[in-house]
Amino acid sequence: MDQGIYDQVETFLGPLYQDLPQYNHKPFVTLTFAQSLDGKISKPGQQILLSGKESLAMTHRLRTLHDGIMVGVGTALVDDPQLNARYVSSTIPITQPQPIIIDPYLKLSSTCRLIKNYQNNIGKQVLLMVSSKGCTENPEKKKLLEGLGVKIIEISTHDDHLPLTLVLEDLKHRGIESLMIEGGSKIIQSCLSSNLFDRLIITTAPMFIGSEGVPAISKAQDIKRLNKVKYITLGNDNVMSAE
Repeated sequence: MDQGIYDQVETFLGPLYQDLPQYNHKPFVTLTFAQSLDGKISKPGQQILLSGKESLAMTHRLRTLHDGIMVGVGTALVDDPQLNARYVSSTIPITQPQPIIIDPYLKLSSTCRLIKNYQNNIGKQVLLMVSSKGCTENPEKKKLLEGLGVKIIEISTHDDHLPLTLVLEDLKHRGIESLMIEGGSKIIQSCLSSNLFDRLIITTAPMFIGSEGVPAISKAQDIKRLNKVKYITLGNDNVMSAE
């Protein structure tokens, strides 16, 4: 990657992540995702690479600025992500984020790259946020994943739904002061509808996915005008930051 791209990324992100506010019951939350021009983030059950290499470098640098990075289990199953920072400048010392998966029913694959990376000492331990019902109904899967090094965190609920507020509160108590949420669509929707994000960073790629695509926002939101809006063009992608 051209060092000039890394310099652009640093100029854009640097001022945004100085002296982050501290909260008592939640981490500082950055909600970020890439979308097409028609507001779609993927196709059902299919990974689509929307970000160009330049905006991807921005995303990876953003990961290093957070204690944890979280996705839903659907994204983990379809994309098999590594949730670490690989495309970053060698001139800047970095700390890798803690991978966190919201997985009410213990569906995470035991052969996923997140687990392999941890076992090979090239990634941090996976934190799996699981419902009480999921733990009770899947004891063998729980035992299997724990044996592979996954940290199972049981969130006490009356059903299989994991309220994002409870997840964030638990992570705060575990020392996660800043959290980057990358998706998928259900978590994006929950974060927006509950107004739990502190910063929103959206990368828009110059392409259309069409009506079969999965929208970033599937339900109407209360009209809210964002503040402190900043834009940057990285390669052919447009990146917006707002609060």
